[in-house]
Amino acid sequence: MIVSLVKCEEYDYDRIRGALLRTFDNIGGIDRFVQPGDRILLKTNLLMKKTPEEATTTNPVFVQALADILMSKDAIVVIGDSPGGPFMEGRMKNIYKSTGMEEAAKRSGASLNFNLASYYTEFDNAVLLNKVILTDMINDVDKIINLPKLKTHGFAVYTGAVKNLFGLIPGTIKAEYHVNMPDVNNFCNALIDICEHVKPVLHIMDGIVGMEGAGPSGGRPRKIGAILASENPYDLDKTACEIIGLKVQDVPTLRKAAERGLSSDSMEDVEIAGDRIEDVLVPDFEKAPAISGSLRNIPLPVIKFLAKRLKSRPVFNFDICVGCGDCAANCPPKVIEMTEGKPVVDYVGCISCFCCQELCPVKAIEIKKPLLSKLIFR
Repeated sequence: MIVSLVKCEEYDYDRIRGALLRTFDNIGGIDRFVQPGDRILLKTNLLMKKTPEEATTTNPVFVQALADILMSKDAIVVIGDSPGGPFMEGRMKNIYKSTGMEEAAKRSGASLNFNLASYYTEFDNAVLLNKVILTDMINDVDKIINLPKLKTHGFAVYTGAVKNLFGLIPGTIKAEYHVNMPDVNNFCNALIDICEHVKPVLHIMDGIVGMEGAGPSGGRPRKIGAILASENPYDLDKTACEIIGLKVQDVPTLRKAAERGLSSDSMEDVEIAGDRIEDVLVPDFEKAPAISGSLRNIPLPVIKFLAKRLKSRPVFNFDICVGCGDCAANCPPKVIEMTEGKPVVDYVGCISCFCCQELCPVKAIEIKKPLLSKLIFR
């Protein structure tokens, strides 16, 4: 499958618009994806209330430029996502404002999604997730264009095109899936089931500035300088991972997609159109701390014995913690309690999903590996 790669090194509107027009040319032209009157959801990554400079969310200039291009083709554009936590109008207004989406919509003429309803559906041919609750916003549109941000992820290793579609599950309901699927391989198979059911017509990645280290919210912005696009989310994610030094076997979504025949386990079947991948490689891109190393070569009985002893866990920095309680409110297994204004974790029940770290607004949570894990994976 073709993956477009266009270099773009800054969030300048004119440069991004030009890069996006080149992107469409690389994959056969915009008319393949957009027709006059199409109602299109731009499925952004709006994880939480963050500013664009923090590189946690899809950049608003990127979104505005794409919305302008689509609307020049007489499409009707809606910008939306369902962040972690309560999916409520007041909270969405705050997130749209802080992430710059309010301004992007105003400048482009696109609308912001405030359909907060959800619906129950069943997936045909799913491997793991046969029944699911999805946000009703996808029923308001004809097509979805997925706009992920290139980031590391403490639980899933990497978040890109496939993982971004988890945002189509309503905020608080996401926690149920983490509880029911604490194993990362099962969780990522479920992500693939969602991806195969929803099937966006196109995936365009904001890889201009990504996030390294303790992603998807606690890491550091890192310039990559690339816009990636493809009809195939797995090939797009493979290409993005190649840029930052991750292989298919390192990333559960890609490994499971290869096992299911949705993609291969190498870059051999990916045709890069546009700029050269060698020109945007970031070989020293820092990986998420919880996933440095691999258990692939350890026998299964040993893995089972070591599992609890190797499990990473969230650790709170109380010098930074503001006692907001977001971690406790969004903990899937409900093992965090607020005591005297500070979170206390029952680590026995912790499933290491790292939702607390993902949704902490002040980066007060680090993912720590036990000493034994460090010795094995040093």
